[in-house]
Amino acid sequence: MSLPGLSQVESDARRALTRADYERFLPIVRRIAMRAARRVPRHIAVADLVSSGWLGLLEAFQRADATMDRDEFEAYASYRIRGAMLDYLRSMDTVSRHTRRASRDLTRTIKDLTRRLGRPPEEPEIAQALNLDPAAYRATLTRIAEAGMTRLELLDFDQVEADPGGRLVDDEVSQRELVGAVADAVETLPPRLQQVLALYYQEECSLREIGAILGVSESRVSQLHTEAVHRLRAAIGGE
Repeated sequence: MSLPGLSQVESDARRALTRADYERFLPIVRRIAMRAARRVPRHIAVADLVSSGWLGLLEAFQRADATMDRDEFEAYASYRIRGAMLDYLRSMDTVSRHTRRASRDLTRTIKDLTRRLGRPPEEPEIAQALNLDPAAYRATLTRIAEAGMTRLELLDFDQVEADPGGRLVDDEVSQRELVGAVADAVETLPPRLQQVLALYYQEECSLREIGAILGVSESRVSQLHTEAVHRLRAAIGGE
């Protein structure tokens, strides 16, 4: 029995995707898609992620070693499903290379300054290291925020890897370790940035509400949030 919309791809598969396979992997594909949906812009539909995930599953059927047991194949298939979804997300990416580079440079600069100074750098020090005046630095923070590159995630979707044996790194273990690392990193932030994160993520205040509490504009809160997230990325080794 062929599944709707998959017949053309199935015809090239080493073995057909049966109804039993469909029922077995549907929850897996949906779970991975839902995790991805929490980390991407809202205009990306879960249904589109699921569709790309099925393509990854079919690729797994094509490439999997026939000697794999059930658990090994499920781990391998999950890896291919994630990869297909990531390829889809990359194809939809509207963030300019310039903005992405600016985000990476900001994280790297904070990391380097922290190592060199032996303490978290101040905002003017970050701006100077980037060869930006204060206004240009804040404009850069705004541009990065507007590109949607400031979500604080406990597990970056595009950093899940497989070990040499083809098994996925255990998500729960990785997430617990990263939660601990983020918690430690938050404590190193300046008090004002800690307050911004607490109000935004724990109290679920809007940027406007946080601005009213801090006595600054909504755009300034967005800049503070962007800097805080990049400081955390620097602290936990990301770029």
